Amino acid sequence: MGKNKPLSRRYAKWGYIFSIPFILAFLLFHAYPLFRTVILAFTELKGAAKTDFKWLWDVGKPWYFNFQYILKSQMFHKALKNTLFFWICEAVPEWILAFWLAAVVTDRRYKIKGKMFFKTAFFMPKVLSGYIMGVFFVGLFSTFFAKLEEFVLIASAIDGFGFTPEDFEFIWTLPFFIIVINIYMHFGIIFVYAVAGMGTIPGEVFEAAEMDGANRIQTFFRVTLPGMRPVLFFISVITIMDGLGMFDVPYVFGFWDNSNPNITLMMYIYMLAFRGTYNYAMASAASVILLIMFGAISIFAGYMLRDKDEAKLRAMRRLERREERRAKRQAKGEVV
Repeated sequence: MGKNKPLSRRYAKWGYIFSIPFILAFLLFHAYPLFRTVILAFTELKGAAKTDFKWLWDVGKPWYFNFQYILKSQMFHKALKNTLFFWICEAVPEWILAFWLAAVVTDRRYKIKGKMFFKTAFFMPKVLSGYIMGVFFVGLFSTFFAKLEEFVLIASAIDGFGFTPEDFEFIWTLPFFIIVINIYMHFGIIFVYAVAGMGTIPGEVFEAAEMDGANRIQTFFRVTLPGMRPVLFFISVITIMDGLGMFDVPYVFGFWDNSNPNITLMMYIYMLAFRGTYNYAMASAASVILLIMFGAISIFAGYMLRDKDEAKLRAMRRLERREERRAKRQAKGEVV
């Protein structure tokens, strides 16, 4: 009897079987911690002993007390401001560099060889820890940029460019280190996905653009970016995760100080949960706020990157189906 089943039905069960490990791992390591974090956000749980929690309303506090405390915290405001600042300063040059390199590598007119080498070389910093990259860049900056600053100052003194040592003070600030290291660490993954997205666009489209006289800039903005819209949304989500989840690189530069001026949201959550009072309830509330921020920004990115023509077409189809149902009801003599 089983031999008479369609081939698709006989092989479909193996897809469900092979997905079981992923489903179990997701439920155990993602869904359960997320669910427990949301639960703890409405409780009072603190202390290294991690005793049983109590609901906020059982101790005479409103259910939103933890969220209210986090949103009014000056440290949270500082962490949010620093995170958004680092994120914007990192994402803009990161996207420009990654998409420019991807466009150059995938351009058929350049015929660049060794594309796999570039993918591997640019992706390699992503797999390294932030601590290693921080130590590496400290040594690099202390040698290369020191020599560069000395050279520029000497040239300025000779030719009268007007540069002074104060003009280069930003190079030795911690925010500049954090931004540069994050760009170097994360632009590689964006480059890899950008190359993959550009590779999905049919070559005939680029040939038609060339025949119509479009230059490289027009081709990139009018053909390449619209053609890789699904991958572009995925890259946006990765950028949002890297920006809002920034932790390891700022951690290298002075997290031992609770009043760290470069604290980020993830560092703030870590400070609440594992330093001082071990306030897991407050850390859970801050995590839920961060999750809401991530979801809201992702939805906004998806809305901005939507295919407007496809959205109009779906709206027209819904309107046509509604009119068809209305016409059927009228044909049956129903009152509309």
